[in-house]
Amino acid sequence: MSASEEGRGNWVFGLIILAVGIIFIVENFTDLEIWGRVWNLWPVILLIWGIKEIWQNKSIFFGVILIAIGTIFLGKYFFDFVISENIWKFWPILIIALGIDQIFKSFGGVRAKAKRKIKEEEI
Repeated sequence: MSASEEGRGNWVFGLIILAVGIIFIVENFTDLEIWGRVWNLWPVILLIWGIKEIWQNKSIFFGVILIAIGTIFLGKYFFDFVISENIWKFWPILIIALGIDQIFKSFGGVRAKAKRKIKEEEI
């Protein structure tokens, strides 16, 4: 990670901490209830993380899973989407998916092989 990428990450993290602090101080000194409404949007973090994974070509598979989970939880909040209790029996699929993703990463994946082929052609 370059220094500029690391600085950008620190800037975003600092902004998040600042926003949380402002929310708490406003709730402490007013009758407004902000945190309860903001907390319902936590799945957006999963969506952003998933998009980042895909955008940076780190892990398309993991990114899609994060986006799917975030969408399900947002759908539950905004559209009264009902999640069956039986769905929780399938959580090990996430572990399996992460394992498969790591195996593909260790072999270099399709993109890494394509990049190696291009570099070999340039030489």
